[in-house]
Amino acid sequence: MGNLNLILFISFALPMIMSFFVCKGRVRMALIFFFIGMGVCLFCGELSAVALAALPYEKQFFSCSIAPFFEEVFKALPILVFVFIFKPERRMLYECSALVGVGFAVLENAFILGSMSNTVSVLDALMRGLGAGIMHGLCTLAVGYGMSFVHTRRKLFSTGTVAMLAVATVYHATYNTIVQSVHLWMGVLLPVITLIPVLILMDKTEKNRKKREECASDSVRK
Repeated sequence: MGNLNLILFISFALPMIMSFFVCKGRVRMALIFFFIGMGVCLFCGELSAVALAALPYEKQFFSCSIAPFFEEVFKALPILVFVFIFKPERRMLYECSALVGVGFAVLENAFILGSMSNTVSVLDALMRGLGAGIMHGLCTLAVGYGMSFVHTRRKLFSTGTVAMLAVATVYHATYNTIVQSVHLWMGVLLPVITLIPVLILMDKTEKNRKKREECASDSVRK
């Protein structure tokens, strides 16, 4: 079958590149970061293959102990560049951060499910989508949250980014460990359960931000 990861990346990437010229504004930005996430997944997949061949570790140990660290680091790099060059507002930073993880998850899931050949089922796709799909998005969202302090509280930027990167790595490693154990469904449900309070918190934060802006506008008028 050749390099399945590269084949899938090309098949997804070409129509997306066309859409860059059609879409504008936030939609184009979303597509770009989704595309970047797939590119990071392709790079990490090749890096994992080289590292597995060079290191004296079994695949399960590697995926639970080493892969989560460098995957989260490489997913964080485009977000870091985005923060320093474009200085986005927090909401856009959160969205783009999550989309890097989602793009990563889409290519990874397609590769893993495609590698399973005739043994793959709808249930497998459901578990990969709910588990790894949400997990990768949550991890990059967490790192984006740490980076969001760079323009408001610079002292918190370094510590916040490193702390959230550590949280993302541990969370990723925990997920990989659980889904490769007898408690597979607990691992699949972990990201789903985590996503609910995160969405509630983000919604509450956005409402509070809008209230502060409205209060500031009212005081300026007065």
